[in-house]
Amino acid sequence: MRKETTRRQFLGTAAIIGTGLLIPDLIPASALGRDGKTAPSQRIRMGVIGCGGHSRWNINLMLHNPEQQIVALCDPDESHLIARKDMVEKFYAKESGRSYSADPYKDFRDLVNRKDIDAVDIITQDHWHVLMAVFAMKAGKHVICEKPVLTIEEGKILTEIQKKTGKVYLTASQNRTVDTNQFLVNVVRNGLLGDLKRIKILLPSRGVRREKEKRSFKVSPIPKNFDYELWTGPAPMLPYIPARIHDTWRYNIAYSGGVLPDWGAHYINLALWALDSDTDPAVAYFGNGDNPKTKWNYPDPEDPWNYSSTFDYTAVFKSGVSMRVWNESPAIKFEGTKGWIMAKGPSLYASDLTASSDKILSWRPGPHDIDVGKDLQYCMVSRTDKKGLPGVQGGEHVHFTHCIKTGQTPYYTAEMGASNDVVSLAGLISMKDLNGGPIQWDNAKKAFVGKNAEIANKSVFMSRPQRDPWTFDHVDSWIR
Repeated sequence: MRKETTRRQFLGTAAIIGTGLLIPDLIPASALGRDGKTAPSQRIRMGVIGCGGHSRWNINLMLHNPEQQIVALCDPDESHLIARKDMVEKFYAKESGRSYSADPYKDFRDLVNRKDIDAVDIITQDHWHVLMAVFAMKAGKHVICEKPVLTIEEGKILTEIQKKTGKVYLTASQNRTVDTNQFLVNVVRNGLLGDLKRIKILLPSRGVRREKEKRSFKVSPIPKNFDYELWTGPAPMLPYIPARIHDTWRYNIAYSGGVLPDWGAHYINLALWALDSDTDPAVAYFGNGDNPKTKWNYPDPEDPWNYSSTFDYTAVFKSGVSMRVWNESPAIKFEGTKGWIMAKGPSLYASDLTASSDKILSWRPGPHDIDVGKDLQYCMVSRTDKKGLPGVQGGEHVHFTHCIKTGQTPYYTAEMGASNDVVSLAGLISMKDLNGGPIQWDNAKKAFVGKNAEIANKSVFMSRPQRDPWTFDHVDSWIR
């Protein structure tokens, strides 16, 4: 049985990396039990940036995708890095019957500057997403990156750099590959509900389990094997408090907008897809204060968890369709003049469909109907035939590598992700900065206009400074 990587072994490996002498194995496809379908020279060589909890999901997808091979991983927390390095090496060793080495890095710049890496998967806190992605694309790498962006301005920068470099950028989301989600969108797009009037989106609260958090909410010594300065990066350098770092960083505005833009990147994204409005977000926003359970409440800015765990707002599209977003149990419902359809469950990957009639649920698109999943069959994750095993049946990484090799436009581009995030962040601006007051978005100007525009355009969710030297101005100097 293969031994776990020890701290001594890890540090020794890291020292070799500094000299540029350590080169990972290229395992023949046949040795990995893949029948030689993908030649070693044809696989996309991946670098993983961010080895926290969510990285397990992405790494599993990559390991089961014969078009990818993970050759390097990066994280400023040594314990996370070692755990994911072992995960990768054990998988490849088991499939090939011989040892395998994936290179560990603490600084993402060293990983990105490797000439033999084709693409990177960015699985970090929100405040790092765009800065790392911009650097990677400028350095010649394709990017699949977690969502959302931190600010509307960062989304604009991300879109501009992707178009300028021409690199494949996929906003990471499995939901468009899931057959039940495609069915939901097809029902709306094909007019089975008549004229669409309303969309209702329910998202989880999170952050209300503070009393169950076992880590300290007090300033504490920084762990020896954790580079907190590098983890913080462009965010303000706050005192180290264990309860606002790993797993709960999303509850602090310095690193994220909270649950709303996180889950909104899935559910609001599905709404925009159904509206055929991926790059044209809603034009008006206002908070809903009529339900005390969902009324937003922002704690003291100095609190380690200083975001609002509750929210409730409405977005109105130029078509007149209104969308109300609030926190409850995850669900999305489309209501039209001829009926409704709803997906409800723990996530969009495991939700049940209900509708106003069996006719809607039994309908399937014909040869002349709109079918949003028609060009995504190769990466489909099927739930209707109970074969929806992520990482084996298909998914986002299968789509990502397909786009790199064929030139197909990703189903969730940088521009789409940025537009989606406008809808989430504008809701936060209305609630946090204006106590629910109305604001108007001009998509051509990429700015708020009209009443309350001056306040909205100065919000931390619109733009914010980056901590030196982790700024966009330094990106070009990082490229070697």
